[in-house]
Amino acid sequence: MKPTKTLADSDIVSRRTVSRRALLGTLGLGAGLAAAGALQATAQEKPTKRDPCRDSDRGIPSDTDGCGRPPTS
Repeated sequence: MKPTKTLADSDIVSRRTVSRRALLGTLGLGAGLAAAGALQATAQEKPTKRDPCRDSDRGIPSDTDGCGRPPTS
């Protein structure tokens, strides 16, 4: 069995390696970049005009006149 090591008071350091201001600044910068990326992702391009001869349900009555099928009326 290994002998147990104990720490002396001189072995314990309570000084921060990163200051609170630097940590919060970095987190704020990261949050700002994440928000900007989210806004950029939600921005949509201008929608293109749909072709009137293509319908979503592919039914005969929903096709407009002059798109390859005779009028149904």
